[in-house]
Amino acid sequence: MATAVAASLTLTACGGDSGESSDGKVHLSFSWWGDSSRAKSTEAAIKVFEKANPKIEVSTQYAQFGPYNQKLATQMAGGGAPDLIQIDWGNQSQYARSNTLLDLASGPAKADFSGLDPKFASSGKDGDKQVAVPFGQTAQSFVVDETKLKSLGVPVPKPDWTWDDLADFGKAVHDRSGGKLSGISDPGTTWAAFQSWLYQQGKDLYTKDGKLGFTQADLEGFWNLCTSLRKSGAATPANQTATLANGPAEDPLAKGTTTAEWDYDSIYASHSAATKDKLVLLPLPAVGGKTGMYAKPSMLLSVYAGSKHPAEAAKLLSFLVNDPSAAKALGTSRGLFPNLKVRGDQASSATGPDKVVSDFEAASAAKLSPTPSAPPKGDGQLITLMQRIYGGVSFGQQSVSAGAKDFMAQARQALSK
Repeated sequence: MATAVAASLTLTACGGDSGESSDGKVHLSFSWWGDSSRAKSTEAAIKVFEKANPKIEVSTQYAQFGPYNQKLATQMAGGGAPDLIQIDWGNQSQYARSNTLLDLASGPAKADFSGLDPKFASSGKDGDKQVAVPFGQTAQSFVVDETKLKSLGVPVPKPDWTWDDLADFGKAVHDRSGGKLSGISDPGTTWAAFQSWLYQQGKDLYTKDGKLGFTQADLEGFWNLCTSLRKSGAATPANQTATLANGPAEDPLAKGTTTAEWDYDSIYASHSAATKDKLVLLPLPAVGGKTGMYAKPSMLLSVYAGSKHPAEAAKLLSFLVNDPSAAKALGTSRGLFPNLKVRGDQASSATGPDKVVSDFEAASAAKLSPTPSAPPKGDGQLITLMQRIYGGVSFGQQSVSAGAKDFMAQARQALSK
């Protein structure tokens, strides 16, 4: 029977240690990031898999995004990662080029991803090698607390809102609440929010050869916008923004100190589980009609190169991205289900948070830009670099200009390794 361990990630069945028990069963280890809401749905899916495959037992472990990625990086470097691992797109190139991920298109870990959109599935490629398969499709959004807005008499913004509309909205929330609430959580620490903002300006995070695709002035422009929102009360103060890295249950939206937050729609179920208020999803504020949104792999699944049971790990992977019973258990906890036919069936019968996400994705489809190529090696470091440096800016430890200059220098160094 599947067992889950949260937060500590003290692996008991890593890839290098996997083997058969005395009763002939294969023991697989599977790790992912997320919260208790996602753990509940994932465990339900694993139980269905184990029932259909009684010769395979799966031990599972999870943690929040930051601790998970730190631990996984250590395990990959030390040769003891789980058999099946959930990876972030930003780390895909780094792991692929250190030869820690097996090819999923051929060989011992050959998986079935024929039911996925081929273009979307190719987001898991590194060169010609399929090193990962998307575990869900997500899109950028604002999660909005409709209940709090109604109590303040502030209307939910319209789907075609702009950044000026957002500033007015945030200020209205701040003023109507007597300064107790902010309109939005400050997005200045969020690398992906900056990416969408760049897209709206016709720019990108990276050039085709993996170098920075924006200038110091671009970053200053984004952080000046965020600083203006924060100083007006439209966005959260620094001490509240700092909690964004702790997961939906600990962030300002769940704590009731803000009414909207930038996030992927795949996190909607976790946000909903963290509050009794009614939440809705909105597209990002647009510039000239451009939202900067795109269909992104919310996370990907890979088979660790050191796994002693790559075929069984690939079998579990194939189940999780294709099987209708997996889709039923997982819901939209990782965004839209990968297999297109199953996704369509799931959308037609969706209820609750699953219906909110499915309807939002359908309504936003025309606003999405093409999915970019996988980010280069080093992208994962820039996520935490942005959190750290803008955190210092928002606490007044350095100016926007000085922070942006530091970021550019350290980012170039990270990408050059």
